[in-house]
Amino acid sequence: MLEILRVISHLKIPLKNNIIFLFNGAEENLMQASHGFITQHQWASSIRAFINMEACGAGGREILFQVGPNHPWLLEAYSDSVPYPLTSSMAQEIFQSGIIPGDTDYRIFRDFGRISGLDFAWSANGYVYHTKSDTVDKIPLGTFQRTGDNMLPLILKLVNSVQISDVEKYSTGNLVFFDFLGIFIVHWSEVLSDIINISVVIVSLLVILYNASHTHVTGFNVKDYFKSCCKCSSLFVLIWLVTLVTIAVLSLTVVLLDRRMSWFAQPAWLLFLYITPTILVPMVLLVLFGRKFLWGKKGTHYPQSLMYCISRDGNQLLYIMILMLCVLLRIRSGFVVALFVTCNTISSILHNTILKNNYGYKVLWLHWGCMLVPFLLSAYMIQAALLLVVPIMGRSGSGNHAESVMSLITSAMFTLVFSFYNPLVLLLQKAYTVFSSLAVVILVSFLVLVFTPLGFPYSGDPNNLAPQRFMIAHVERSFYSYNGSLRDHQNGLWIANLDVNSPHSVVRHAPELMNARQITQDECNKELYCGLPYFMPVITFIWKTHWIDTKPLDVDIPLSLNLTYRDYRLNDVQRLSFSAIGPDHIIFTLSLYDGIKLKDWSFSSGEPLKGPPWNGRPTYFVYYSCADDIIPWDFWIDIEVPKTHVGPQIEVGLSGHRMHGPHQYTPELKKLFNQLPQWTTTTGWAAAYKSYTL
Repeated sequence: MLEILRVISHLKIPLKNNIIFLFNGAEENLMQASHGFITQHQWASSIRAFINMEACGAGGREILFQVGPNHPWLLEAYSDSVPYPLTSSMAQEIFQSGIIPGDTDYRIFRDFGRISGLDFAWSANGYVYHTKSDTVDKIPLGTFQRTGDNMLPLILKLVNSVQISDVEKYSTGNLVFFDFLGIFIVHWSEVLSDIINISVVIVSLLVILYNASHTHVTGFNVKDYFKSCCKCSSLFVLIWLVTLVTIAVLSLTVVLLDRRMSWFAQPAWLLFLYITPTILVPMVLLVLFGRKFLWGKKGTHYPQSLMYCISRDGNQLLYIMILMLCVLLRIRSGFVVALFVTCNTISSILHNTILKNNYGYKVLWLHWGCMLVPFLLSAYMIQAALLLVVPIMGRSGSGNHAESVMSLITSAMFTLVFSFYNPLVLLLQKAYTVFSSLAVVILVSFLVLVFTPLGFPYSGDPNNLAPQRFMIAHVERSFYSYNGSLRDHQNGLWIANLDVNSPHSVVRHAPELMNARQITQDECNKELYCGLPYFMPVITFIWKTHWIDTKPLDVDIPLSLNLTYRDYRLNDVQRLSFSAIGPDHIIFTLSLYDGIKLKDWSFSSGEPLKGPPWNGRPTYFVYYSCADDIIPWDFWIDIEVPKTHVGPQIEVGLSGHRMHGPHQYTPELKKLFNQLPQWTTTTGWAAAYKSYTL
C-alpha cells in the first residue's frame, strides 16, 4: 500500500476520484478498527467501492475470493486490468458458506458500510500464520512485486472508471467467474450462466440420444440404452459411496495406527494415502461389477465397447442431473460441472464423427485430450484449495477429526476429476496390471508410514516450517453461588488443543503434560462455556481441551463484576446495571434460565445478537477491549422475568486476559514452553475467569 501510494502520488495525470489508503489494525479484536472507520469517520459516507487486502499465510499469489455484492463492474474492472489473475466464484461461495473458518474486513465494509468491493488474500505458507515465525522475511519479494503489479492497475482502473461516479446505476447482478491457469479471466452473468448450463444439458441429452440410436447391437434399442444409462448412473452413485466409505476406513486405520496428519508438513502423503485409492476403487468396481449390474448373466455377450459407451453416458447423465440442480439452487460453482459435461460431450461427438466408433487406443487419446482442459483447471483449483486447507487443519481444533475431514475432502475433489476417466478402464487390455500397480502403491505407503519416521507430521526446518501449535493459558477461575458465596476455586493450565495430536504428541518432552485431563462433558453441562475463559465463541473448533492443576497464579489480574443496581420496570422487565473491572481484554458471557428473556442492553442498538446456545439455553457473548486496563466498564441489561419465576434468573461469566506486557507469562508457562521441541510454536498468557449466578 505504501509503494502504491508513492507511485500514484507521482503521477502527472490527475485522478478523477479520490483514493483513501486505510491502514487499520485490531482485526483480531473482531475488526474493531474497520468498524470504527466505516461507521464513524467523516469520510465513510463518500466511499463508493473498496479493495480489502488480507493474508491467511505468508506470501503466495493474492486470490480474489470475494467480490460484490452485486456490482459486476468491479469484477469486470479486475478482469480488464490485472495481468496475473487468480479468482473464482467457487472460492467465494465456499468461503461465504462458513466451511473455512475466518472473517475479514470485507464483511464490515459490506454489512455496516453498505458498499461493495473486492477481497484479496495471500494464502501460501499458512503454517506460520499467527505465530512468532510470521515475520517479513517469510514473504518472498516476488509476492510483493506480483501484488503490486496487480493492485496498481486495478486501483487506477477503478478510480478513473465511469461506474465509480454513479455506482447505483451499475449495481445489479452477480457474475460467474474464474481465471484460467492464471492467464486470463472468464466471466459471464448469472442469466447467461443459466442459458449456458441449460444449453449444455440439452445438447448432452441429444448426443446421448444419438448414441442410443446408433449402438449397432442386435436386440438393443434406444429404450434399453437409456435404461442401462440410468442403471449406470445409479452404479456410479454407489461407487462414490463405496469410495468414500473406503477412504473413511483408511483414515480411521491411520488414526488407529497413531499416524494422524502425516500430510501436514508433507502434503504428498495425500496422494499416496487417499488420492490413489480414490482412483483405484471406482475402476475396480466398474470392471468387476459393471457388466453384472447392468445386464446380469444374460448380457455377457454384449461387447466391451458397448459397456464403455453406456458407462460414459451414464456418468454423463449423472452430472447432467447435478448441473440442473446447480441451476435450480443458483449455485454459481456449477460452471465446473458444466465444463466437464461440455468436454465429455465433445469427446463423444468426435468419437462418433472422426473415429467412427473405433475403440482402439485412439479413443483413449481422444478422450484424454478432450478432458484435458477441465482436468487442468480442476487440478489448478484443487492445488490452490489444498494450499489453503492443509495448514488450517493445524489450527482448527482437536475436535474436528482432521484426518477424516482431510481424507474425505481430498477424495471428494478428485472424484469429480477422475470420474470422467473411469469408463476408459473398460477399454484397457491389461486393466488388472493397473489395479495391482495402484494397490502396491497404497500398501507400500502404509508400510512406510507405519515403520519409518517419514510420516512425522511437523517440521521445525526454517526453510520448511510446519510447526505444531500450542495455545495455553494459565487460568485462575472462581465460581460463585446464587447466595454470593464462593463454591469453587481452581488454578491451572488450560490447553486449547489446536490440532488432533495435542497434547500427547509432546509428553516425552514435557512430562507434566501426562497429568493433563480432558475437560469433561459433565463440566460443560454444569458451567457456562465449561467454566473456561474462551477468548472467542469458537467452541465448535476447540471444544476438546485439557486442564492441568497448578499452584495459584503469581500474576495480578484485577477482575471483578459487581451488580450495582436492579431496577424493576414495567411489564415484568428488570434492568440490571453492572460495573466490571479487568485487564484490557475481557469477555462477558450471559446465559438465561428457562422463562427469562433478554429484551435490551447498552452494548448496541437493536435486538441483542445471540451467541451459540449452551445446554439448550440462549447465550450472549460480548467481547470488550481497549488500550489500557478497564477501570471501570459500566453497562446494563434488560431482562423480562415472569412473576411466577422463583430462583436464579441469569448466569454470567467474566474473563480477563493479560495478553501482553511483563505479566503475560507465568513461571509455569515459561517452564512448559521451554521444554517443548523446536518443531512447535506457542502462544500463551495469564487469564482469570469468574462465574456468577444472579
